[in-house]
Order: sequence, then structure tokens, then C-alpha cells
Amino acid sequence: MPARIPILYVILSVLVLVSVVPMYFYSAQVESINRERLITNERLLQNTVTRSLADDISQHQESLRMMLANLSSALQVASGGDITSDHVEAPELRALLENFVSSSEDLAYATLLNADGKGISAGRIAPDAFLQRELERAYAAARDGRVYNGQTLVVGSGKSSRTVMLVSAPVMYGGRFLGMIGSVVDLQFLIRRLQEVSRGELTPYVVDSQGRLVAAATHDYATGQDMTNLEIVKNFVEQGSKAQLVVPTREFSVGGKNGVKMLGTYSPVTNLDWAVVVQKPRDDAYRGVYEMQRTARLLALLAVLFSVAISFYAA
Repeated sequence: MPARIPILYVILSVLVLVSVVPMYFYSAQVESINRERLITNERLLQNTVTRSLADDISQHQESLRMMLANLSSALQVASGGDITSDHVEAPELRALLENFVSSSEDLAYATLLNADGKGISAGRIAPDAFLQRELERAYAAARDGRVYNGQTLVVGSGKSSRTVMLVSAPVMYGGRFLGMIGSVVDLQFLIRRLQEVSRGELTPYVVDSQGRLVAAATHDYATGQDMTNLEIVKNFVEQGSKAQLVVPTREFSVGGKNGVKMLGTYSPVTNLDWAVVVQKPRDDAYRGVYEMQRTARLLALLAVLFSVAISFYAA
């Protein structure tokens, strides 16, 4: 005669089937929905942050271009369209240039050069050898009738160091080249915005079209540093002018195959050929997902133990 199953086991089995199994499937479904929602929210956050920063930079650049155009018009009116020879050193032109620099804390230096390469300047920094070379490139572009956006440079040293960029435009009258206006922009405004974003546990930075660092929130990266060893930056450089305005958030590794898994995205700044990049370790980005999974499994285990305890008590 076959052995009878103890009533304890029967009660235990019924309790597990009736309470734990339905709860497990329900919690698994809820966990799946919440997990996808958390992942989507993290990716939307990164896309929103990069797009917002890119728009801020683009608008700042457009405002500067408008200021340069207004200054060019004012200089032509004040000089009567003649900035040749010693006319470029007229007091009224110097006053206009000084007012231009003092009108914004983001302007560190400005210069006006005539067709002979002579001119005046105003500002709170003195151009070093690197900035002088940038001015030469800008002047060559102005002679061709082109605007110029220079490379980012660091001027000064220690606490007085500044990350700057030269922005210039030709001064034209009736299709004739009169000279060039050059302005050196202090990128501290951009660094402050990046630092604000970094408080949300994101690592934001800006790179140029060649993958060189423009600015970052921390001193872990240096201006001009080649960032193309990062897959996300390399992707932007390879896309070039075809880079999408909205780039899907993606996973990539930092430090080779065995490196840290990251989650990040970028948004291009089309009028400067830059990109704003944000990234975050994948484990940190999905921390809420992992905590939710651990909590759900713990609750399921507690439910099983509770059912076992009840069955022993009932027996």
C-alpha cells in the first residue's frame, strides 16, 4: 500500500500554489513594466539634457554673431567706411571696441584690424603665441570673406586660467574688404552649465568635429584632449555633418572590452560643428531597476517562508 502524503505537505503545496505563484507572476509583470519605464526615463533624461545644452550653446553663438554684426555696422558709421592707415586708431573706434568687450562678461578680448593688418584691441587678457596664431587664421578667413570659429584654447595658468575661443567676422563695405573684427569668448559660461548638469550624476562634456575636448565639468579631461577613444565620440566624428539632431541613447564601454559599461548620448551643435555628450555608468543609470528587482525577489522569498511557517503552525 503506497505511503500517504503527510497533510503538512498538502497544506504547504496548496498555500504556495494559491498565494505565492499568482503573486510571483503578478510581481514579475509589474517589475517588467516598471523596469522598462525606468530605462525609458533615464534615456529621455539624457536626451533632454544634451538637447538643452546644445540649444543653449547654439543660441549663445547666434547672439555673439549678431553682436559682431552690430559692432561692424557701428564701426563703419563711426569711421565713415575708412579704417585705413591711422584712421583705425581713432578714439571713437577704440571706445566702441571697449564698450563691446565690457558689454558681456563672456567677452575676454576683441580686436579690429584693417586691410593692412594694423588695428586696435581691448580686453582683460593678452593674446599668447597660440592665440596669435588663431588670429592669423581668422584674418586669412576674413580676407576670403568668411567667418571663423577657432579652436578652444587655455590661456593663463593656475586659478587665472581660462578656456577661450576666437570668433571673428570680416568687415565688408560694398563687397570690399575693410578689415576684421575678432572676439575672444570666455567659455566659463559653458563650464558652469556643464557643472550644473554633473550634479545629477551625469558626466557631461563638449567635443569638436575632430573629437577634441572643448570643455568639461571636471578637471579629469583637458581642453584639446583627443576623445575619439570613446565609442560615442568616435561615432559623432564619423557621422560628421550627417549627425542626427536626436541621437538614441546607447550603451558603450570605456577602457576596452573589460572596461566600464556606460550609457550615453550626444546632441550636435550645428553652427559650431560641436557635440554635447553626456554619459553615466550603466550600473548607476539602472540602479533603480536593480534595486526593484532585488526587492521583488526578496518579497517573493519572504512570502514562501511565511507560507511554510503557516503550514507548520496549521499542522
